Amino acid sequence: MLYSLKLPLEPRAPVEAVYPDGRRVFLGTVRLIPWKTRYPGFTASRNGSGGEVIASGANALHLLLDVEKGKGRTLSIIPSSTFVAVAGTGSSLVVEGVGGIGLFGRYAPPVGSRVYVVNRLGYRIPFRSKDLLKYGASLEIDVEAPAEDASYIRFENWEGGHVYLAVNGEECPVAVVEKPFDSSGRFLGTLYQVQGGVRANHPGVICVSTSPLGEIGGFQIVPLGHVYDHEMRKVRNMGQWMIVRGLSFERLEGTYPLFSGLIRPFDRSYGGNVGRVLCMMGDSSEWQDLPEALGVQPGVFSDVKEIKILLK
Repeated sequence: MLYSLKLPLEPRAPVEAVYPDGRRVFLGTVRLIPWKTRYPGFTASRNGSGGEVIASGANALHLLLDVEKGKGRTLSIIPSSTFVAVAGTGSSLVVEGVGGIGLFGRYAPPVGSRVYVVNRLGYRIPFRSKDLLKYGASLEIDVEAPAEDASYIRFENWEGGHVYLAVNGEECPVAVVEKPFDSSGRFLGTLYQVQGGVRANHPGVICVSTSPLGEIGGFQIVPLGHVYDHEMRKVRNMGQWMIVRGLSFERLEGTYPLFSGLIRPFDRSYGGNVGRVLCMMGDSSEWQDLPEALGVQPGVFSDVKEIKILLK
């Protein structure tokens, strides 16, 4: 285990990352505690497993308790200086601070990280029931080291292009591009991320900001199966979404390495490479920063032939 996130269910208590050697990193103070869960959660939450992180983003973390009648039951962790529509009133643990840093940056747990409720006797119980909130003293999230030494994911931005995961210096194909992207769109969460940073990852999306902090603009990468959900059907005809599918048309929702287990939001205060997104444009063979694009700009990325999400 890399570290465990300790989130007390007590106002004004400190939120910390605790390492196996006992070292602690302060990540903020609890402002509000949840008194209920959200059902149904966002649509793609049904593609996860109960007791795990289901979304990791610069403006929110979402936890999946279980899937009931084909829909997810969720609880959210959000910074106080943000707005997250899918979090819901009363179903969020609010931590003092802003998005895109710390708990919502370099310390954000990847999708699939295990979540526990710690009761008042100190016992850890997998967080798979809403009733556990009544008896919980804190939440704990274990962040494990990746199973592979992956350094980046590379996307060929053309129909039939491939998606590659680089492990130990070697690239392996993991998906196929069904539809490339060429435009920017209005994704509210990009308000809390800087240009060229991963904003969020969940079982049905990788969201990338192309706008400066405080502005809206970006694009998303989604698995083909998620496109058939009612609210996503329009994406086939809109340029701000790249659609990817399995190498043999297998479903990718909630699967490693694109939609679980690996991608984390960029930390805008710490910097580094984790969650940074680069591109290759036109005839150039050099990787460069993503161009700025605010709001809806059709065709603004038509010259982007490849993108790369850095993982380390």
